[in-house]
Amino acid sequence: MTELSGFPTLKPAIITKVHVADVNPLGVLHNGSKMTHYGTPTGTIESVPGYEPSFKADVVFGADWLSFDPDRKHGRINLKGIAKTDKGFSIDFRYKGVIKMADEVHQIFDMDPEMHTVPFGYATGAHTFLVADPELKDLENSVFVSNGRILVHEKGLTVETRQSLVIASTVMD
Repeated sequence: MTELSGFPTLKPAIITKVHVADVNPLGVLHNGSKMTHYGTPTGTIESVPGYEPSFKADVVFGADWLSFDPDRKHGRINLKGIAKTDKGFSIDFRYKGVIKMADEVHQIFDMDPEMHTVPFGYATGAHTFLVADPELKDLENSVFVSNGRILVHEKGLTVETRQSLVIASTVMD
């Protein structure tokens, strides 16, 4: 069997954590999906050891316009936010993804008292960045994909994504 070539690889790069603050149900839309706006005004974005450019930023604004498919099997993430680096620069960050709505995930979005942290494996997505800091411009010119999870804790909910840089293959068939 011939080994497949030309596929990209992934390099661990960034961990983002946003804290859910308020929930604003919008209701059923024209396409039958149900939308809820989740405010995520605080959190952190931080590069992992070994990833360059290295940086840390605090989330100062964020919200997810999350929609749920009519069959309740998937959720559609549409998170937008602003973070400030420790050097004072702003980062516009965006996250679009899909959540497999397993029973454990439904418990969280239904605010079931028995809800608990949902592990990685239910949410995947893509991330984009707009930055003013010249040292972080590579973020704008790169592609990032992620796994996500929802942490349930005494202060509420935190959405965590672990993002990897997509590295283009140089191997040809």
